[in-house]
Amino acid sequence: MAENPEKLASYQAQTGVVESARFVLELEFIQCLANPHYLNWLAQNKYLEDKAFLNYLKYLEYWRQPQYASYIRFPHCLAMLDLLQSEHFRQAIVSPMVTEELHSQQFFYWAHYRTNRIKEAAAAAQAAGQAKEEAADGTQQADAVAAAAAAVPPTEGAHRQPDA
Repeated sequence: MAENPEKLASYQAQTGVVESARFVLELEFIQCLANPHYLNWLAQNKYLEDKAFLNYLKYLEYWRQPQYASYIRFPHCLAMLDLLQSEHFRQAIVSPMVTEELHSQQFFYWAHYRTNRIKEAAAAAQAAGQAKEEAADGTQQADAVAAAAAAVPPTEGAHRQPDA
């Protein structure tokens, strides 16, 4: 679009924003969606009932692509974008109780995410260590059985050909 000055001027006239600023504005807006209180405000002011606004939310799905998602600092905004596609959620977020519950769940996730990941990593490392030990024990036991079998002398006539 940058190579066509007429299209650029048309875009700027339609939106009131130059193309280079659009990226920053959309990034700021999508990250605002991570705030449950902002979603409540949108719902109370009837933005979530406006078809044009809902179409804009669908348009923002492009932020899921890795080249755009790498700029997002609050990944909960993508989960909220999913929730906003649901009519049931859009109606529920009007309630202050739902907003506070969502906010508290988000807080607990942030507060305990790192601790929970550390515990999961430690448990996985412990399980991997136990599996290695069991595999080593199994190999040692197999080696011991093979050594014991090799140490036993063959019985008399064990290699004799059967009588015909």
